[in-house]
Amino acid sequence: MARFFVFERDMDETSARHILIPIHDFSLGGTERIAFRLAGEWVRRGRRVTVLAGASDGPMRAQVPGGVGIEVLAEPVPRSTFSRMRLGAAMAGPAKALSPDGVFLIGNFHFAVAKALKQALPAVPIVGKVSNPLVPASLGTGPLARALAGWWSGGVDRLVAMSPGMREQLAQLVPASRTLAIPDPFVDDDVAVTARLGQPRKPLSLLFVGRLEPQKNPLLALATAASVRDLGEPFTLTMIGGGAMERQVHKEIARLGLAEHVTLHGHVANPAPFFREADILLMTSRYEGVPAVIGEALVTGMPFVATPCTAWLEGLVVGDPALGTLVAAHDPAQLAEAVRKRAALPFPAADAIEQAIGGHRLANAAEAYLSLFDALARDQKQT
Repeated sequence: MARFFVFERDMDETSARHILIPIHDFSLGGTERIAFRLAGEWVRRGRRVTVLAGASDGPMRAQVPGGVGIEVLAEPVPRSTFSRMRLGAAMAGPAKALSPDGVFLIGNFHFAVAKALKQALPAVPIVGKVSNPLVPASLGTGPLARALAGWWSGGVDRLVAMSPGMREQLAQLVPASRTLAIPDPFVDDDVAVTARLGQPRKPLSLLFVGRLEPQKNPLLALATAASVRDLGEPFTLTMIGGGAMERQVHKEIARLGLAEHVTLHGHVANPAPFFREADILLMTSRYEGVPAVIGEALVTGMPFVATPCTAWLEGLVVGDPALGTLVAAHDPAQLAEAVRKRAALPFPAADAIEQAIGGHRLANAAEAYLSLFDALARDQKQT
């Protein structure tokens, strides 16, 4: 396993000693898990971190690490279709009262609050992690796409891409000077890659992990399962996650006659046992940034079959095809055939997995973010 050496930095009055993390609520999500992981590490390094929530809804409040402050708006803004448009204005006053030295927006979803926070805190740097494409890929990189990207990211001083390749794409939409790359820290430093021997078993155990929402496209996962069945491949599919499409998913399982193959588990607080038991991770997302679930699967030695939902996965597969298979389209027949072929291949080697995802361990990312916040805070305080 790769080793990371972290040197603590002496703080002075120009450092970002207090970092504010605005979130809408405590709903389930990969960006929230990563943000709370970073927050805990920043506190360990002597920083003050406060989570400012628009509402207390959701089950993830218990996952906020000890030492991280939590503030909820006195007049909550519950999540709704247009609630993000009101959230920034509602947060502006409380954010100013907390006097942060830096603001961390955990993903694109929360960029909507940036302009209001920048107006309330003009001298405080705002850093936003680009968790998904800023604009739909179908818009390309022309004037309209650049205008929309600039509008949506307005108020954010620095946009952090989750891999170098994603930064190159981002720089086609916004000035490169506003961008940098920090690998998303989906792997803790003390987690070792587990090697598996041989190849997947029969019947094949497939695993889907994600919210039952349109972005994750759970209906495509079920269509893929039906195609795997039609290929004559014995299998089971375990689906972890809840969401607005849950009733629709139940109906589709019945319509496709998949009841004996598919098991729904809803939200699972600790999915680690499922990762260890499954043979292949099935990802059917329409779009992603750096999906942490892929890394969580790989550290257990499990390969993946996925849709072309992110450039980051393309880089992984080019680097080592043994890690997983990326199909050319969001097509159940292609996914099923990829599952069938992957089931006949050996599991990836531990050293190959470490080489591919070792840069996504927590210590280096936490340090990189603090260096960025300190540099921006120093620039602001010296002007």
